[in-house]
Amino acid sequence: MTETSETILRFLDGDEEAFTLLVQEWQRRVYNLAWRFLGNREDAQDAVQETFLAVFRSLRGLRDPKSFPAWLYRIALNQCRARWRFRSPELSLDDPGPGRDGEEGTLPQVAAGGTDFAGRLEVRDLVCKALMSTSEDHRSAIILKEYMGLSLEEVARVMDCPLSTAKSRLYHGLRGVQQSLRKLGVGT
Repeated sequence: MTETSETILRFLDGDEEAFTLLVQEWQRRVYNLAWRFLGNREDAQDAVQETFLAVFRSLRGLRDPKSFPAWLYRIALNQCRARWRFRSPELSLDDPGPGRDGEEGTLPQVAAGGTDFAGRLEVRDLVCKALMSTSEDHRSAIILKEYMGLSLEEVARVMDCPLSTAKSRLYHGLRGVQQSLRKLGVGT
């Protein structure tokens, strides 16, 4: 049994401190997902807060503690999608955002080119803009696979779709980002 599963079981047995441990363990990853999806620090922080509030309210209904990561990411994506639909998105380029598992400023290999810091920041900002230009489903698939490090099977579970649909969303999303980057002059 994983540490997360044990913590969930402790919470379900009435240990409310265990929920604090869950938040501490998963908060960075949920923020990473939210920032990548929303492109804005304040919206991402709000989405994280709403995500953990929803988790607190619903955790007793989780059937299998091993499915917690996919369940948590699904809740976080739903929070992000709700926020995205009710605002006009403004990309905040002053926040480097965390990378995979919360490492500051990490980008996938496609954006890691360039040796000078300013050049890497510019490419990172362009990748963020290109990612924001994709559809919600495509962006979700890219974030879950490339930034959160989930397998395609896990992406399909989080997005509640067949594996073939998850693969298609990832493929078309990455193609869209690539096309947007070409338009922005990256990789030409």
